[in-house]
Amino acid sequence: MKKNIYILCLLILLIVTTSCENEQVVEVDVAHDEFTVVQSELRLDGLFPGVRFTRTLPIGVPYDIKQAELKNITAYVRIDSVQVIPLHYTSEGIYDPLYEFYVEAGTFYELFAERDDTYIYAKTVIPEKPTVFSASYSSGEHYLQAAVKPYRNEVYAALWAISSTPFIKADDYFSVSVPTEISPVSTINVRTSPIPEEFQSPAYNNSRFIQVFSFDKSFKNYFNSRTSGQGISDPFVQEGGTVEWNVYGDNVIGMFIGVAEGELVPVF
Repeated sequence: MKKNIYILCLLILLIVTTSCENEQVVEVDVAHDEFTVVQSELRLDGLFPGVRFTRTLPIGVPYDIKQAELKNITAYVRIDSVQVIPLHYTSEGIYDPLYEFYVEAGTFYELFAERDDTYIYAKTVIPEKPTVFSASYSSGEHYLQAAVKPYRNEVYAALWAISSTPFIKADDYFSVSVPTEISPVSTINVRTSPIPEEFQSPAYNNSRFIQVFSFDKSFKNYFNSRTSGQGISDPFVQEGGTVEWNVYGDNVIGMFIGVAEGELVPVF
């Protein structure tokens, strides 16, 4: 009996040893090209928001601002090719000016920055506040549309909103409209994504609103090239694929963009 138990133990040990010898450790070597990420949304009539500089993290690494932020950037903005304002690191990768100032329509901003001998450049013009002449509801496709006064070097997008409890607004734009003609009487149509089915009934006829946003024209290429269905800020976390950014430099991505927010306009 003892001899049988001894033989059984030897067999088990042999099987385990053989299995361990046949195991292979597979390591996935994913090359990571680190990119500098630039983020700044300059909103009309708001305070200059500063500029955030971060770096992309390897795929599979959870995003952590403490790991992503950059503290070694030299940066300044130039306004209308005249006024130069240095930027200084504050926290979480944000570089602010030493004093506050407001963003004005028609102002031309340039960003100059340097990181480890890599030079970064971006430019944007602050658009006018959107002027909506009329708004309507498409009962067939259930979207809202507005006729807007266009300006040169601007593009337009819109969100739907429902004045319920709580207040609900679309989380992304449907499309970006580009003017084809600029004249005192010209208009451009800007539409939203379809309203969710639960808000399409006549009970919400007096609760629907459209909000139009105007952007520097470079927003058009960014919007059309970013991944379909991706949240507005998601492309900044990883390398961003083939997204067309408006900042320039070696291994640099991001947006330095002027935007103006329109009023909520009721749509009956």
